[in-house]
Amino acid sequence: MAKVKREACLTGLVSLLVISALLSPALTASVATSGGVKIVSLRTDKDVYHLGEKMVITLSVYSPGDMDNIRIDVSGLRGRHGHNLIDISRRVNLSTGINSLNLSYRIPSCGCAVRYGNYILNVSVRYDGAIVNATHGIALTGQGKVTYVAIMIDEAKRLIETEDVTLLDVRTAEEYKEAHIRGAISIPLAELDNRTEELNKSKKIIVYCCSGLRSAKASDILIKHGFKRVYNMIGGITAWQEHGYPVTNNDVKAVTGISGLPVTIAALITTVYMLRRRRDGGDYTK
Repeated sequence: MAKVKREACLTGLVSLLVISALLSPALTASVATSGGVKIVSLRTDKDVYHLGEKMVITLSVYSPGDMDNIRIDVSGLRGRHGHNLIDISRRVNLSTGINSLNLSYRIPSCGCAVRYGNYILNVSVRYDGAIVNATHGIALTGQGKVTYVAIMIDEAKRLIETEDVTLLDVRTAEEYKEAHIRGAISIPLAELDNRTEELNKSKKIIVYCCSGLRSAKASDILIKHGFKRVYNMIGGITAWQEHGYPVTNNDVKAVTGISGLPVTIAALITTVYMLRRRRDGGDYTK
């Protein structure tokens, strides 16, 4: 039964590989270390923006020693014409320890330049032929509206490790028992609409499933019920395991990850779903 469920979860993903060339490289980006350099944190002053607002990006980088002329690139927020509206490059000197850098960007005030939806910011720190990457999710929506934020695996892991968040698994009870991320609450998608009172609205909620499709629908349900700090983990537990991060079986023992499945495959179906959602104005029946 578990094998059948796993196969059903992955069915059709391979055929979506061709779409990867059209998507952001953030689908495979993750926090990494090289020569001791590490991106400690990457955040914006808020995660949901409106047209015309100023965005402040804060990056913290750990350096094991003094380093000069380090290149830092920030990109993202793909516009309607297909190029990244945020495309910032800086040369900085790093001191031993934690270094902080603030960058700002003004979101276009006209919807003719950028669509409402979820976006991934990509940050890279380059030096001596080495590169360290990290991602951060933001959302753009209309005035007075609330939406969820899609985040990559590396950001989900940072949030879990550094903040008091709720981790919500919306797969079936059987899938949850087979393997889940430690500390996750199990509320299957089919039951969520009637069980939202079990969740704390004041905390950030990271929602995940197998690939990110069911969790996107669950995130919309939470927004409908008045939750304002909802984060959909793109790629789901499949991508989590592909990164080598541990899962548990009933919070008793570690379960090894799935080998040989590219993270991009797990994330593509979610991206296609969100593109369809954007096209159809959120109508899942089309």
